[in-house]
Amino acid sequence: MGAANRPSEWQATADLVERARGGDEPAFTELLQTHRAAITSTLFACGVRQAETARDLAQEVAIRAWRHLGDLDEPRTFTAWVRRIAANAARDHLRRVAVRREDDLDAAVNVADDDDPHARAERLAELRLMLAVLDDEDAETVELLVAKANGESIASMAERLGISDAALKMRLMRVRNRLRQRLDELRAGN
Repeated sequence: MGAANRPSEWQATADLVERARGGDEPAFTELLQTHRAAITSTLFACGVRQAETARDLAQEVAIRAWRHLGDLDEPRTFTAWVRRIAANAARDHLRRVAVRREDDLDAAVNVADDDDPHARAERLAELRLMLAVLDDEDAETVELLVAKANGESIASMAERLGISDAALKMRLMRVRNRLRQRLDELRAGN
């Protein structure tokens, strides 16, 4: 059974919470150790995929819990409360990642405007890495965005694909919309 699932464990948790509220740091450390699995499993369930990121977020959860321990109404509900803090930390993290991805995408797609070949090469590498993370995007998406980032003209891409300039512009718009939709889903925690 998980942490604090039985009445005796609930009472033990409530006692630790009360001691921690009184400034007893070892009691708070014991609370965190007892609930480590609950915190970690919540982070992973909410979409955190890397163990190192989960460890960092677990530390953030500990800090938030310590700072807001006085806000916990019922000490016996510590497990649910700390899981909620972990879920919020995971959501905040995923939103930050999604925003960075969108900013990187916007910058990478407009990399052709950059005259510095080193900055351009770096942006192209970032674009490829970012697109690799977007797991099931089709080859056309990658091809079109990389070609645009490489500075290939709309006319040249349209000719290569055997479609009109207007059709290619529409396709690029749909590709960007699909990627933005993916990023919005990440922000929403899906």
